[in-house]
Amino acid sequence: MGYKRKGQLTTDIEWHKHLRKIGKRFFWKGERIAEKKMVNENLSELNDMTEIPLLTFDKLFDLVEENRFENKTDKKIAEKILEAENDWGDWKTSVNNLNEFILVLEKEINGITTQSNLEKLLNRYNQNLSKYAWESESLCSLLEIFELTKESELGTIFFKIANKNKTE
Repeated sequence: MGYKRKGQLTTDIEWHKHLRKIGKRFFWKGERIAEKKMVNENLSELNDMTEIPLLTFDKLFDLVEENRFENKTDKKIAEKILEAENDWGDWKTSVNNLNEFILVLEKEINGITTQSNLEKLLNRYNQNLSKYAWESESLCSLLEIFELTKESELGTIFFKIANKNKTE
């Protein structure tokens, strides 16, 4: 008889003595596959919760031009984001929206986009300024955003800007 024990994701079969080796192998293989599936489902749920609402740079530019922000600080943050994106540009990787921009930055940093991580990346770029001049200018624009807000992570700032203007 097969029973699903506490802490296991799959059921086991009755292991007759002559089938124990192969039966255990099949059981644990199924258990590993079930674990991977469960982890991927949990990660996709987590990503859905933390993903920034889709706000392209064209829409953000239109919002700045039409002055459709609640306050001046949000408008300045949006302008700094557009400056940074313009300096980052199409020469390296094409980014179309805030999500892609954050992902590219996190990939460059190898972590989350906090002020200290951006400063470390800027120092790395400043060591070879002739090669990374545009990236350095882009990072300076992004670092100025932290002076305008109390948030500690750039992704959170992008999320708030996108959420405030997602109805357009």
